[in-house]
Amino acid sequence: MSERVPLNEVFDVAHGNKLDLNKMVVRGPDPDAIAFIGRSGEANGLAAFVGEVLGIKPYEPGLITVALGGSALASFVQPRRFYTAQNVDVLIPKAPMSLEAKLFYCLCIEANRFRYSTYGREANRTLPTVLVPARDGVPPWIEGANARALSELCSDLTGLSASHGGSGMDDRVKIRAEPEEAMKALLKTPRKRRPAE
Repeated sequence: MSERVPLNEVFDVAHGNKLDLNKMVVRGPDPDAIAFIGRSGEANGLAAFVGEVLGIKPYEPGLITVALGGSALASFVQPRRFYTAQNVDVLIPKAPMSLEAKLFYCLCIEANRFRYSTYGREANRTLPTVLVPARDGVPPWIEGANARALSELCSDLTGLSASHGGSGMDDRVKIRAEPEEAMKALLKTPRKRRPAE
């Protein structure tokens, strides 16, 4: 088993924006909208999309948010710029980190949920000391896991398409394609409707 270290040895822990949603301009999820992250354990913690607040810089995509109360220790990698509600911390990796490693750390943080409760002990003071694997303790199979999963999905879908009477995706999604290109092709592939059973 790898060495476990306090979370603040792997990440800088910021206390978030501590904003109130009811004082913000809510808007649709257009490209300029900013995600507002609350303490929910669902939907990446997303409470709404909001407009930019003058003088308050949103956090950049790719950082981890952690709920300190509510759904205590619900941890998510945020895919777009965001603000946070009260009692949401933001983890900033001290060294460059892949998406897969960030997702791994989210699971490690959430594994400590049993130590906290909504109306009892919250993680406000203790989050930086939660024990997680050291950077060199991230299992090697974590790196590239997304690419492997996408490759398997493309392979499964190509086989599924062929078994339903057509080359369908075989011509548009090549198994040897780069994962990002394969995903783009997969999303552009028209879906055939199955007859009702």
